[in-house]
Amino acid sequence: MTGIILVTHDALGEAVRREAENILDRPVALTTVAVSYRADVEETLAALRIAVATGADAQGAVVLTDLPGATPHNLANQAAEEHGIPVVSGLNLPMLLKTINHADKPPAELAALAADGGSQGIVRA
Repeated sequence: MTGIILVTHDALGEAVRREAENILDRPVALTTVAVSYRADVEETLAALRIAVATGADAQGAVVLTDLPGATPHNLANQAAEEHGIPVVSGLNLPMLLKTINHADKPPAELAALAADGGSQGIVRA
């Protein structure tokens, strides 16, 4: 299984996680890191390095962030790059569900599936 790490603004990651657990009707194994607007950048980066190192399992991990170019994404990119872990931004519930349901895939493949799931979950009616 590939580890899943959510890096988001404040409590967004935990909220999306709870909804995924409600939909799937089971707990999901993943790591969340909440980045506060007032957080110290170096302290946050240190916490992210730990989360990336401990959130990875035998196959590695994939990091999902909420907003490309924002602080959580930029810091997650920096921490993940040190471990060769892919980062996908634009977190939404379809992306997370696709990632959870295919966590048996290797990290690079799972990152591609996550991006596809996120895009497929955007529908204009």
